[in-house]
Amino acid sequence: MATTTSAPKKKLLVRIGSTYSNLQIYNTNDDANPAFVDGPLFCGNVVMRVKNNTNGVTTDNSPSIPSSDYFSGERKRLFSLQLQGRFKEDMNGDDFVQGTIWHRPVKVPFGSSVVLKIATMVDSTFSHDLYAQSPWTYSTALSSQNLFRVDPAPGPLPQGPITKAQSESVVGKWTWGGRNELKEDSSLLQTSAAKGLPFAKDACEPRRKFFQKKVNREAVTLTTDKVYSFEVYSPFVDFNTFDLMMGMTFNMLKYTHNQPHTIIFKSGSKNVPLAIVEFRLVDVDANGAPILDDLLTEE
Repeated sequence: MATTTSAPKKKLLVRIGSTYSNLQIYNTNDDANPAFVDGPLFCGNVVMRVKNNTNGVTTDNSPSIPSSDYFSGERKRLFSLQLQGRFKEDMNGDDFVQGTIWHRPVKVPFGSSVVLKIATMVDSTFSHDLYAQSPWTYSTALSSQNLFRVDPAPGPLPQGPITKAQSESVVGKWTWGGRNELKEDSSLLQTSAAKGLPFAKDACEPRRKFFQKKVNREAVTLTTDKVYSFEVYSPFVDFNTFDLMMGMTFNMLKYTHNQPHTIIFKSGSKNVPLAIVEFRLVDVDANGAPILDDLLTEE
């Protein structure tokens, strides 16, 4: 009797770096062991969590970590991207941006205007050009991050390249794994505004709304003597399938022609990345091993 086998599933590959040329595979959901990035403007820890990541690529080809205690309970979030780091030179709050980019044209799906309108309603700094040769969306980070925290730095900032071995002395101990979640605290955020920040230190939504105004962002300086922790999460994007679910469901790969989906934090004025997180679904061979022959990413 003939038997049939199902087609091999694709695997989720997550790579993290400070530039496109130094992206490294990250073990998704290993939130006790962050990746470390170091670039000309920023250094720090990066963790990526994806709920139900049962078929992911790992650094040593071991089984992927399917989830994290972070997702326990009734939480509806499907992913969490969290960073903890230091700026290597003072940066104006209006210059700190987060975006999503593709390197080649995409097909804009019917109904996407509704999704874009919702995104703009949530954050008025959200901008986009999905018809560009290299499509993009951007928001200012102070208004777009779900959680934002500022702490004193543990010591002076070293000169030159900084390695993962130095991370604890530079950005402090990583303590945000599993159920130990990042807590909002903007009390040390430096602003030149005469009245200071008009919201409680642990008030996420008032902080996000306040920084939708350019004048408020411009009054903030992100200084080198602080450690900045920030997190963005969503119940709308499933990176296991690349489905976007906001009233209607799009499979993003269908419209991006299987391109990687790249989240970038950068200096808007200098166009210099602070941290890059790249997602892609890769094919597997007959044994279920990921095919990683061609991971070239265009800058």
